Amino acid sequence: MLFFAVFCGFLAEYQLEHKIENDREKQYIRSLLEDLSEDTVTLRFFETSFLANVNRMDTLMRLLTDPAIKEKGADLYYLGRMATRLEPLALHDRTIQQMKNSGAFRLIRKQAVSKAVLDYYNRLIPINTLEQSEYDVRNEYRKLVISIFQPVVLDSIVNSNNQVNRPKNNPALLTYDIDLLTKLAGMTVYIKGVRLATAKQVASMNKAAKVLIQIIKKEYRLK
Repeated sequence: MLFFAVFCGFLAEYQLEHKIENDREKQYIRSLLEDLSEDTVTLRFFETSFLANVNRMDTLMRLLTDPAIKEKGADLYYLGRMATRLEPLALHDRTIQQMKNSGAFRLIRKQAVSKAVLDYYNRLIPINTLEQSEYDVRNEYRKLVISIFQPVVLDSIVNSNNQVNRPKNNPALLTYDIDLLTKLAGMTVYIKGVRLATAKQVASMNKAAKVLIQIIKKEYRLK
């Protein structure tokens, strides 16, 4: 009888622990879905921002090599100042980080879900690599800009809200040295290429987020 009582107690404790883990799994899954839903909005926004940056860099490159460059002062200062304006991609990863730090990732019993989750967040690796590459060349860009653009003008076109405004007049550059202008144009081409590649990676990750949401809903029978 004693053995039977102990055994029943063990089964009850096991069932209770199993229920607790199931409940925790569902909580994490619902929280993860919220993160992914927010990610789709963020990723779409960043894709649009990256593509807008690509267009601006393309225009800046053409202006720097335009024979009529002295007539393009307002555009040059605006685009030149905007060239380094880009926030790094920040996703809503609070749930996955909490799961990793607490060892709760094991609670995801659906193999298809756990694999898709890992594949999704691993997509940040090439994006981070591209961001680091751009960060390095942006630093070189800034060093060259102060040799070409008047610092006072660059400062004056940034308002109190940290927004860049196009100059109303046609401010001159410090120099129209062809070698310097060509070098800066080359840097804009490189930044443009990196941002275009990043935009494609971000768009791909957005699609992956939507697919992952559907996989989770299907596996856990959620609406």
